[in-house]
Amino acid sequence: MLPILTVSGTPGLVYLNGRFCGETGAAALPITPDGTQYLEMRPFDPGARGAVLRLTMENGRLTSALPSDVFGVEWPGGWIALEMRGSAPGVDETYEPELLAQLDMPGGRYLLVQEGSSASFGRDADESIPLPAYGIAGAVLRPLPYAGLCIAEGSCAGGRFAAVFRAQDAPELVEAAIGVSARVDGQGIIEVLEAEGDLVGHGTMRTIAPDAQGRYSPRSEETVWADGGPRWPQSPLDTARAWLEALRLGLQDEAAGYLLRPERAVSVSNTAGVFDSVADLPADGKGGVRLGVLSMEGPNLARVKALSFSIAQQPGPQGPFKIEAVEEVPCD
Repeated sequence: MLPILTVSGTPGLVYLNGRFCGETGAAALPITPDGTQYLEMRPFDPGARGAVLRLTMENGRLTSALPSDVFGVEWPGGWIALEMRGSAPGVDETYEPELLAQLDMPGGRYLLVQEGSSASFGRDADESIPLPAYGIAGAVLRPLPYAGLCIAEGSCAGGRFAAVFRAQDAPELVEAAIGVSARVDGQGIIEVLEAEGDLVGHGTMRTIAPDAQGRYSPRSEETVWADGGPRWPQSPLDTARAWLEALRLGLQDEAAGYLLRPERAVSVSNTAGVFDSVADLPADGKGGVRLGVLSMEGPNLARVKALSFSIAQQPGPQGPFKIEAVEEVPCD
């Protein structure tokens, strides 16, 4: 069976080896499993930039690098999905600057300013430093007990932010953190809780502290519950996902707790291997509990391995189901 290539992204027309194949988001292109082929996308918008790709295939897999504005995922069964992000024409958006906070320091008066959703710190626009937080709803500036250092903190689109700046003449960003919560104490120690975004609700509590000269470095890191307690899985599919996510986070004891036979934890985890994230598989009508594990093969190319789970109903402290077995799904 030939690999199938689909193209999504910027609306336009798709050509393979010079032949018209349809529109982005609608065309499914059979391609030869070996050799070189040329894919072209012509945007509908005359101001947008198109793309021409030289795709090199070997045994049904991409072996050529993809450009930075294209992202690819190789799914089981020979499906290669490309997202082509041809650049759109620039939009001239002018925002009225909003003064969020100001602070007088030995180097002058420093301002925290937001334009649109972007914020910056400095004495004027020419030397401003971007703040790595967006959509700030409230912020304060205050000095630290170290020469020339000050803090910006408040709420933002990602939760809470805390940033330490050097305000001696030209400003400099020293340290920044964004999380569910982020705070700086009177000695300049940053505490940030970062949610892992997994099903069960893990989080990481990080502490970043200055030395006597105000140089920052990590002090501690601890796995915690982002919402104060776990949300244990309540279905077979969620049990499989929770097990994979525990493996990804390196929580071996928790991962073993999802297994019917915890003593087989090492051999079962070897089936999943090392991966970067968990992926839902496209519906194939076969039923059962299946999930994919996605591994980055490059900066913008990912491959997905399909796994099949046998699940038994057996209540325990981590939910009402246990994993009996895990197998890699062979490619059709």
